[in-house]
Amino acid sequence: MAWRGVFAIGVLTVVTVWLGFQGMLGFYIHPRYNVFTLGMAAIGVALMAIALLVPHAAHSHPGHRHARGHSLMEWMSLSLVGAVVVIALVLPPTTLSSYTAENRSFGTVATSPAADAIDIDSTTAGFENLTVRDWASLLIQTQDPTFFRGKPFSALGTVTESGDPDVFLLTRFVVTCCAVDAQPVNVPVYFPGWQDEFALDTWVTVDGGFQVLPGLEVPGNLAVVSSEIVLEEVPREPYLF
Repeated sequence: MAWRGVFAIGVLTVVTVWLGFQGMLGFYIHPRYNVFTLGMAAIGVALMAIALLVPHAAHSHPGHRHARGHSLMEWMSLSLVGAVVVIALVLPPTTLSSYTAENRSFGTVATSPAADAIDIDSTTAGFENLTVRDWASLLIQTQDPTFFRGKPFSALGTVTESGDPDVFLLTRFVVTCCAVDAQPVNVPVYFPGWQDEFALDTWVTVDGGFQVLPGLEVPGNLAVVSSEIVLEEVPREPYLF
């Protein structure tokens, strides 16, 4: 079946272009690769068009048994490619989940910028604009409660289990190239009974401030005590870069 390769290219280009127009390529790759990826998809469309327009000579295969086996393999491969496109177009793209977060290392220095690289005032100005990644970086750099005292916390992330029943982790994934290399960073939020209020992987914005709470199973006994938690929709760019 001469059109197997053409069909496979068509599937990849259609799915890629569709994700691009839906603004969902960011669910899979770093935004800096969007133009390159869509450019490659355009080339794929052009190659597919050429393949469809250029006539191909039919080839005969001696031996009915060999031809039958060869045809079966081609139909199986076509079915596999078809299944991929159906799954890609029918099932909505989703972000990485709390299950992924729990199976990857949290808050590593490699995924967080140095605390002194964060452009904030030495008092309280600018802290309300920090992301989960920035706060995770600060927590890696210091556990001194006096540093966090009076600093307003406001950040968007997903709800992930922490191991402490009274604390959930506000989590974001940091992507270097694509979702495959995404690493989670998180900030502990003290909210007894959070399991009754929020499902895992729910997107929320947490406002509050850090406090030392003895007995918590988190580094330094530091956690955000929330003044308000608001449910949010999945953001257009769910990952941090």
